[in-house]
Parts: sequence; structure tokens; C-alpha cells
Amino acid sequence: MVLCRGRRQQSSGVYSRMVVGLAVATSLWAASGSGYAQSSQTVVAKVGDLIIAKVDGVVIDGRDYELAQQMFAHDLKGLDEKARRDFLVQYLIDVALMSKDAQKRDLKVDEAALQRNFNFLRKKALMESWLGTVAQSAITDDSVRAAYDQVVKDTSEPQIRMRTMLFKVDATNDEKAVKTAEDRANEAAARVKKGEEFAKVAEEMTGTSLPATLKEVGYLDRQQMKPEIAKVAFATEVGSTTAPIRTEQGWEVLKIEDKQARKPLEFNIVREKFAVVVGRKAQLAAMEKLRADAKIERMDSLEQPQDQAAKTPSEDAKVKAPN
Repeated sequence: MVLCRGRRQQSSGVYSRMVVGLAVATSLWAASGSGYAQSSQTVVAKVGDLIIAKVDGVVIDGRDYELAQQMFAHDLKGLDEKARRDFLVQYLIDVALMSKDAQKRDLKVDEAALQRNFNFLRKKALMESWLGTVAQSAITDDSVRAAYDQVVKDTSEPQIRMRTMLFKVDATNDEKAVKTAEDRANEAAARVKKGEEFAKVAEEMTGTSLPATLKEVGYLDRQQMKPEIAKVAFATEVGSTTAPIRTEQGWEVLKIEDKQARKPLEFNIVREKFAVVVGRKAQLAAMEKLRADAKIERMDSLEQPQDQAAKTPSEDAKVKAPN
């Protein structure tokens, strides 16, 4: 389920029928030309007005326009405002014209299906109203600030800038190659710890100075590092060189260049984003409570219920009736 307080979305059945309507309406306009929209039957007002158009005295208002706009939201993304407006207004006019003519011809629709659609849309509208109410009730200055403070607290760990040298092992299942790479990594770490320049040692010991084997990265947090690297890096003092660390690529030696505290964005800059988070968490919690309190019976399982299966005798267990 999508949690939102935005526009209502149409069901897939309604949407597919609307796409067909789009193709029909488009072909009609292509055949009739621009004069069709200005026929003697129709007086078109500006979209921004309450009344959008009148068709033989029948009013098309802004609410009709909004519904049509929601239905065609995805199809009209590439059009500019004027083209989008012209399409939607003309579509509403065509709906009014064709539905009126259909009534004259005494054409019938599936009233029961329409009622089911209406009932579903009504429930959906109530659901969205419920979601909005739950979210708004949860969003207060205190709750949003508390959510912000918790994130700041959880991300108070510093960021690290470091250099790494990699002793790559192509065949990780080759024990001899792994041991050789480890020995070279240990020798390189020892040389750096004795005072030799990190980059010089890396170039001599790895045989290359390419970024793949020797690199200086910017400030990284724990989530941006491989777990085995992060564990060692955050436990190492600035200026220190680590012992070789086994990774999926081989062995890595780190030199911790610097650590800095992360400065979070000011609360007023991110307040709205945290308000959304607070609202969604409240919605999810309320939904889970409704589910927990309700008696829900799902009937969509493809497997036969065990109690029914138990009542179905196997072929071997069937007793034949006497002749």
C-alpha cells in the first residue's frame, strides 16, 4: 500500500478505459480540426474559472477538470500547460456530448459495476482522509524536533579521510597467493610505520600507483565503507597505519589521515522532510494496530486449507460401495 495524502489515483480498470478514451478523443480532434472546440453548441471559459465549459447548458466545472487531470496525469507529462489544458477541456466536452447522445439512444451501462466502483472509490477517499488525519495529528513541533535530534544523535560518529594500498589476490581460493599477498602487505605496513612515505611504499610494494591500488579518498562515513574496513578505520588513531585487512579483493593497508565531526543540516532546512517521516511512521503504526485488532480472513491462498485437505480422502482410502 502506498501511504500518501496527495491526489487520488484511479483503479487499473478505470485507467485502462481512460487510455482508450484518450485514443478515441485524439482521433476525433485530428479529423475535425481546431474549429471543433469552438462549435455553436459550446461556450468555453478559462480553465482558472469555476465553470470550465457549458455543453448544451450542462456545466463542466473545475472539479470535473481536476478529475480528468488526475486520470491523465501520466499521459500528459510531456505537454505544456496550454496543450494540457486544451486536451482536458476538449475531453470533458466530448464526454458530455457522447454521454448525452448515448442517453438519447437508450444505451445501457452496467449499473452494478458502476456502484461497485463508486463504493471502492468512496472507501479509498475515506482511507486517504484517515491517513491525512493520522499524519497531521502526529506532526507537532516537538515530535518533528525529536525525530531530527534522534537522527543527529545516531549519526554523530565522525567521518574519516584515509589512504589505502591494495595487495590484490585474483584467485582468493589460492592459499599460496593469499599468503604471498599478506606477507607483502605486512612488509609494506611495517615500512610505513618506521617512517617511510606511504605513497612511495605503496608504489614499490604493489608495483603500481594506479587508483585501483593506491588511492586517497575524501571523508567517508561508516555506511560508505566496506564493513571490515570500517571496523578497523574507526578504531585507528589519526596518523596511524593499520595492519593488513583481509577483504574480498585481497589485503588492504590503511593510513588514517584525518577524522572530522559531521555537521548536520540546520533543523529549519530539513524540518518538512522530518515532518513527512513522522507522519508516515504514525500512519504505519496506526495501520498495524487496525490489523492487529481486526479479524482478517484471507481467501486468496492457492493451497488447499489443511482442514479441507484432511476431509478429502485419498484414492487408496476410498471405500467402494457394494454392487
